[in-house]
Amino acid sequence: MFQVIFNSQGANVVSNANLNSVIYNVNWGAFLPRKYKKFHCQFVFKSLNYAGILTDNGFVNMNLGTINSFDGYGMSSNLGIIYPIAQTASTSFYNSTNNDNNDFSINYPTNLQIQIKLNTFAGVAISNMPHYCLLLNLRGITDTELGTI
Repeated sequence: MFQVIFNSQGANVVSNANLNSVIYNVNWGAFLPRKYKKFHCQFVFKSLNYAGILTDNGFVNMNLGTINSFDGYGMSSNLGIIYPIAQTASTSFYNSTNNDNNDFSINYPTNLQIQIKLNTFAGVAISNMPHYCLLLNLRGITDTELGTI
């Protein structure tokens, strides 16, 4: 199992002027073995607390190359959902656990810059996005497993 941490305040951030669309540098070859052509993936997401009540449900959109996610018309880069949780009467945060979204598979990623977009279901940027951390878990699919798919 391999894990990539996308922290909107991390050292690999290229641009985070707008937290709804953060660009990260990722050196996939430094930790993902080339022996795997595909990976099963799952993600979890949590933002910092926001001083106010967040109300938008949304999609995590990340272009990892070819994935098995479809929106009814064609392939999609939407990996799953995030949703707000009120912590107190005046604070809330965005969340998504590994039970909220299905696993998906990707080909070996080749994009060295990954952009994470956080949009409402209507396709517009989620407003008032606080800093966040997205953990992407990847498990290599062996050639034997590929032969049975």
